[in-house]
Amino acid sequence: ALDTRRLATTTAIGGCYFAPAAHVWYDKITQLIPKNGVKEILSKAALGQLLFGPLVTIVFFAAACLQSDEGLGALPGKIKNDLVAVQLAGVSFWPIVDIVSFSLIPVAYIPLFVNFASFIWTIFLSLKSRTAKK
Repeated sequence: ALDTRRLATTTAIGGCYFAPAAHVWYDKITQLIPKNGVKEILSKAALGQLLFGPLVTIVFFAAACLQSDEGLGALPGKIKNDLVAVQLAGVSFWPIVDIVSFSLIPVAYIPLFVNFASFIWTIFLSLKSRTAKK
């Protein structure tokens, strides 16, 4: 059955948080590291994994906790139990997205490309979150 509350919350996070945050992140990281050589692309991808990725994941966890019976009180445990595993799973996805973004996509279109990738990633996180509850 379609969980409309979950769908609305996830959509709101994507539109109100992730899309603007990704726009700012990719704008700032491109200003900080303007070149697109192999070293620079790998540096941008590494910074995304170390800084931006965990922050986005924690916000996603917070939204999931808000939808649960435990509320935000469950967030510290969720971070402790799941953050490393999700970040490790992301290592097989997000660096590829970043490499494609920084090497093939014009800077102005990177947020759009990344938002599409985020849509796919959010489906993965939702499925993982759902199976973890069963």
